[in-house]
Amino acid sequence: MSRADFYQLKSSDPASRYPLLCRLLEKSLSANQKVCVLCQNEAEAMHLDQYIWAFKPDSFIPHALAHEDAKAIVVLGWPDTVSTAHHEICINLSQQLAPEHFQRIIELVVQDEDILAATRQHYASYSRLGRTMQYHKI
Repeated sequence: MSRADFYQLKSSDPASRYPLLCRLLEKSLSANQKVCVLCQNEAEAMHLDQYIWAFKPDSFIPHALAHEDAKAIVVLGWPDTVSTAHHEICINLSQQLAPEHFQRIIELVVQDEDILAATRQHYASYSRLGRTMQYHKI
């Protein structure tokens, strides 16, 4: 059964999602799961590309931008670059609804008015689609 998880952070800064994103990526990698990170745009994907390399000097999260290698175990994409090759997990950082083909969708929510509004719409949409809904307060 498909699932949607919402992780609510206390911060209003969208960048406060990045450390949690990296921890979730590490967990997914240890479970050998393929992940697509759906960024707001190409600029955010490029920023995350650098952020992930610097996240922990002693860890390694292999990843690629969608236009570089859509078959990497972790792909950083943005709307119109999402591949069906990554069918297990989508971590959605964008304000667009994640594509339906993912088994699991993870939304990282901060207390930003625009992000909260989009997240409420996403929650309702995923619920209507019959996904099992999970909510986590961080």
